[in-house]
Amino acid sequence: MFPLWSTIAFAFLTVLGAVLLIKSIGRMIAIYTAGARIEESALVTTLEFPLKDPGSYEIAVKRPSLTGIIPTSIPFQLAEVSTGKTIVVQAFVNLLSQRRDMSGHRIVPIAEFTIEQAGTYRLTNPAIDRFKDKDKLIIMPKTGSQGFLLIFAILFSAILLIGGLVLFILSLVKR
Repeated sequence: MFPLWSTIAFAFLTVLGAVLLIKSIGRMIAIYTAGARIEESALVTTLEFPLKDPGSYEIAVKRPSLTGIIPTSIPFQLAEVSTGKTIVVQAFVNLLSQRRDMSGHRIVPIAEFTIEQAGTYRLTNPAIDRFKDKDKLIIMPKTGSQGFLLIFAILFSAILLIGGLVLFILSLVKR
């Protein structure tokens, strides 16, 4: 029923979908594991940490539960330890960058800042009463919309893989 060229085309789409899916997942993992990643209890009032690369960073809350409101509008204060220079921390909530780790913890960015040089920085959290016992703060390079766009790349490549595979199998069965 299917001509030979369509069977070959469906096999090609299946392989292309598999390759794109592997590359998309690999890129997603690379985005969220690249660069510095500092993780500390959200109940710590002061945290010192080194950052080796200038650029934009996000402060996210990692919460182990599925329920509960993530605290927002936390007035974090950030300063470079050696010079005492204050860095502006902008509070915001980016629900498009909300994600889960492999343990099911929610990770929600709640603030961001930009540094111009490498150094050791001190983060002050004046609102520890708004966090739960198991909450963690994660400081990591800002991913922006890359993670959000990669979700669509993963969906597209998965559809291409599954659709190509189904059509390839149908073309073999209908021969």
